[in-house]
Amino acid sequence: MKKARLIPTVTVYSRHRLDKKDKHGKITEKGCKWLGQDTRIGCDCPKMLVWYRDGKLHRQTADTCDGAVAETKARELQEGFTAAASGTPRPDKPTGKLLEDAVADFLQSKQQNNLTLKHVGKLQFELREFSKFALARGLVMVSDIRTEHVLAWRNLLEGGQNTKSKKVFSVIGFFEFCVEMGWIARNVARAQSIIFKNNGAQQPKALTDAQFEILLAAVPKVNGKTADDQRRKLRALVLLMRWTGLAIRDAVTIERARFQKNGNGFTNLFLHRAKTGHPVYCTVRDEIVAEIFAGANPEGRWLFVDSVPSGERELDNLIRSWGDLMSKLGRVADLKDENGQPFHFTSHGLRHTFVFWCLNKGMPTEDVAALIGDSLPIVAQHYSAWITGRQERLSERMIAALR
Repeated sequence: MKKARLIPTVTVYSRHRLDKKDKHGKITEKGCKWLGQDTRIGCDCPKMLVWYRDGKLHRQTADTCDGAVAETKARELQEGFTAAASGTPRPDKPTGKLLEDAVADFLQSKQQNNLTLKHVGKLQFELREFSKFALARGLVMVSDIRTEHVLAWRNLLEGGQNTKSKKVFSVIGFFEFCVEMGWIARNVARAQSIIFKNNGAQQPKALTDAQFEILLAAVPKVNGKTADDQRRKLRALVLLMRWTGLAIRDAVTIERARFQKNGNGFTNLFLHRAKTGHPVYCTVRDEIVAEIFAGANPEGRWLFVDSVPSGERELDNLIRSWGDLMSKLGRVADLKDENGQPFHFTSHGLRHTFVFWCLNKGMPTEDVAALIGDSLPIVAQHYSAWITGRQERLSERMIAALR
């Protein structure tokens, strides 16, 4: 019987160096003597691994200029494809889901969850970089990858800590998906040695009650080209974000139908985050909702806009304009921290304020993650250790237990 999946043949190619010329066209450094013969690998030019699968060409850097090393990597990759096609595991390497197929399924699931094309593109780029790292080491199956491999990839990341941390959480989310699909038993990326610790530079900043009142009082002072109607909407948007923790994109484009009264003096709010597709379920007091509606559009589908642009660039520009208005409000309010130093405010500070308030009211971290539509690892990393009131409450409970 013919196999449903053909076994790709992995070949080593050289990326031969070209002649270097000066501005007059004179050759200053000769290129490789085998230029044009890509299968000649005896030179010291960079090597890459090439194979076809399902009629598609795949190219992967071998991370070496040594032909022998590249051939070893090609052989390991070939063995992985052979094991995957035959169902016969290599020693200590069980069969399962191909890594590139798992990444494709993960990205498709995000698209189906109404994730923005921009965020899906970021995930695709980050996971493609991780896949290149894994394939270069012969890790073809999801089950081939262990925590030590993820840690090695993490240690090679470049850029600022916040950028590297986001890449790590993208990989954590991918492996969490693999666990849910039953391809692996545990999330190999969710180890404390892999997650970047908060160095204080990325410390979330929340508003105190006094600072929030100062911010609201400053709304009428926002002038320039800002009309009274826009200022009323700005106040309503500030209230909405403070009491729901919504990100600015979700708040600006929120629909009136998302609010449903439950008859007990409270209103339920449900939506899916535009950035991640995660569900958001929150409850707000009726009087706060009434105040939000009083400043928003009096009628129509959306509270803050007449219509939501269909194009990604136009939508980004709309959100950016509201974010700029929020930053302007922060400058007008001239907020100060507890030491009397200027407090830099952005719209995301309202999300931090909501999380701060929830955790200090005793809500478990996993419940707060569900409220704001974020993953538990992100909330745990960025917020839990930062909430001093929560630490004090835990200390009091521990003392009571010891007594």
